[in-house]
Amino acid sequence: MPDLPNFICIGAQRAGTTWLHNCLNEHPDVFVPHEKELHFFDRFYSDGIESYKENFSPELRGSAKTWGEITPNYYQEPNSLERIKSHIPEVKIIYILREPAARAFSQYQLYTQNKIENIRFQDFIDKNPSAIDLSLQGEHLNRALSLFDRPKVLILFYDELVENPVDFIKKVYLFIGVDPEFKPTSLKKRINRIVLPGLQEKLKKMGLTWLIDLIKASPFSELVKEIAHRKHDQTGNNNYPKDVQKKFNADIKKIEETLKINLSHWR
Repeated sequence: MPDLPNFICIGAQRAGTTWLHNCLNEHPDVFVPHEKELHFFDRFYSDGIESYKENFSPELRGSAKTWGEITPNYYQEPNSLERIKSHIPEVKIIYILREPAARAFSQYQLYTQNKIENIRFQDFIDKNPSAIDLSLQGEHLNRALSLFDRPKVLILFYDELVENPVDFIKKVYLFIGVDPEFKPTSLKKRINRIVLPGLQEKLKKMGLTWLIDLIKASPFSELVKEIAHRKHDQTGNNNYPKDVQKKFNADIKKIEETLKINLSHWR
């Protein structure tokens, strides 16, 4: 099925998928649609598979050797993985896992950046139960592995991306069958990472959005982001209700049992 993707990254949300999209887009042998998240298998499935194929037409993909897409909702949305399996049974699946508490807190940071309202972390969790479900990646991992053959599923960790992006993207390139030595310019850029969490909205209200843009454009932006996040991340990750933390720990155990690894540093 030449006009359907050879690979699909299914998530997780807030686990570096925008960065991955940029790295894939730069590779001369890879085609990904300009629009990162197509959401066909969860939101637009009723449009029909032919409409989906239009995103991967020969005219668009040109001389690319392989093509695919990234929609980080597919791992959690009901029926999405089953639909993928039905239409593209041999597709390669990429799944990036992130420590559940940090993943949910990153979602909260994104929410507060994009909303005018000033909401506490606990209130955000109460109002957005899906933030917890999106962090229960072990449950969704087992579902993916029950549908797709293990060699067709590349499981990566967000920790790897942060610690060694060069090796991380090499694994992806090798998995999809293109030159793993290609070095994209996006390699060491933390695309879509929230700048100055907790302060950005205040700057917007003061009419200082130009300052945010200036920081993002500066060569020191990555350092600013890293310092800001080291401090800000500590304010929410340990403030989960006990029942939520219990769910996270149970799901971490599920990942450990499935992959035969030790994730004690996630607890």
